[in-house]
Amino acid sequence: MSKRPVVVVGAGVIGLTVANQLQSSGKYSVTVAAEQVPGSLPAGARESTRWASPWAGANWRAWSSNSDHVLQDMELQTYEKLGELADTSPEAGIQRTQGVDYFGKLADNALPWYAAKLDNAKEIPAEQFPNPTDTIYGLCYPTFIINVPVYLEYLKSRFIGLGGLVEQKSLSHIEESLLLFNPDTLSSMPIVVNCTALGSRVLGGVCDKQMCPVRGQTLVVSAPEAKRTITRVGSKFDYVIPRGDGTVVLGGTAEVGSWEDAADPNTTQRILRHALELEPKLLPQSMVGRPESERMQALRENIISVNVGFRPMRKGGPRLETESFVDTKSSQPFTVVHCYGHAGFGYQSSMGYASKVYQIISAL
Repeated sequence: MSKRPVVVVGAGVIGLTVANQLQSSGKYSVTVAAEQVPGSLPAGARESTRWASPWAGANWRAWSSNSDHVLQDMELQTYEKLGELADTSPEAGIQRTQGVDYFGKLADNALPWYAAKLDNAKEIPAEQFPNPTDTIYGLCYPTFIINVPVYLEYLKSRFIGLGGLVEQKSLSHIEESLLLFNPDTLSSMPIVVNCTALGSRVLGGVCDKQMCPVRGQTLVVSAPEAKRTITRVGSKFDYVIPRGDGTVVLGGTAEVGSWEDAADPNTTQRILRHALELEPKLLPQSMVGRPESERMQALRENIISVNVGFRPMRKGGPRLETESFVDTKSSQPFTVVHCYGHAGFGYQSSMGYASKVYQIISAL
């Protein structure tokens, strides 16, 4: 029985996770087509800011609101599968750790939904808040950190190992994805899965003007003693996300609509100051009690890189739906499954969305 051809456009965390889900089923012959793919850059080169996934922290921390049960389900599915990978596939770059969240306010004065869903989640006493003046609630819970460069390479390698194909190719129109196949060998038209994130804003045939960048500036520092992932939400948006290899991502910003790709030195200074407030273990024990200026300078000397990336937000939420097209060359109809617009929660919801795409395609 021949496998149905599928092309996944986009090789970020969503596209690669979807491709793995489909290819591993044994029902589909999957090709990934993307302008940027993991491991394709020459030594010393930096990824394009047009490609969001390499710039992420990343960790599992719920982004869904207490009323968004759809996204909650996607995040919980991913939480379970990240646990399986952490326990069985160390080469994936996923590790268990403790997550700590500090809130400056609570929506509708309600506790975050995952406080009741995650085993061993515990409220943090107020006397342990790093800054009690702007924190009203704290939560610690078991979670995962993801070494992004390692994980993206793992997803690509696993996909290829399953028999999938990767084509590094820039598409100007969604219809061009069909050109990856020889029409004489096809028993049916390929299914196209659009995972182009911010690229969907300009991709011909899609041109989704609801897509909007959310600028994020982060630092990568050397800080091997920092093990927890810490997030502060409220009037400040700060986070400390270890990668599990001695490096830590510090952030950050969330500037909706900004395409500014140059780092702001003042933002770098603020990130350093707030990160030290959240996690003293960013510096050796010998630095405890030293003047703030000395501690700031010590952490600044440990900066590996200052980064700017753009989260792919879609106004109204991610797009997950099918759309019918007709190939202008062959006049044959084909189906596109759209899965993009995950803003800053791509990693922590990726496996849930991949399962949903699989269900949609299985029903076609």
